[in-house]
Amino acid sequence: MSLKSNDLRVGNYVKGIGHKISWLVDGIESEYIYSSKSWRLINCFEGIPINKEWLLKFGIQYSEFEDLFQIGGYDIDAKDGLYCHFYFNEYGDWYKEIKYVHQLQNLYFALTGEELTIIC
Repeated sequence: MSLKSNDLRVGNYVKGIGHKISWLVDGIESEYIYSSKSWRLINCFEGIPINKEWLLKFGIQYSEFEDLFQIGGYDIDAKDGLYCHFYFNEYGDWYKEIKYVHQLQNLYFALTGEELTIIC
């Protein structure tokens, strides 16, 4: 995924293209991201594919009974490498497909005003 500055917020996690290491965004300025005490071009980064490991890192609880992840009244159905759906109501009438960690962070913040940060 090609990132743009308006896709990100301070506190989002991204990764360097071709790398496995995640970076915490500390600042954003047009074509640059500030992370780990240096500025780098935004086109050197890409989104981190969302998976169950990231959901658990954020402290999102898995319910075996429901076979869903749950946080703050929201359900997340994730199958690694296939899909991640964020449900807005208990009937599953409306959902948002999430592909990347920063998208989940931004959506959760927009809905709750709270940040998703790594807990474990």
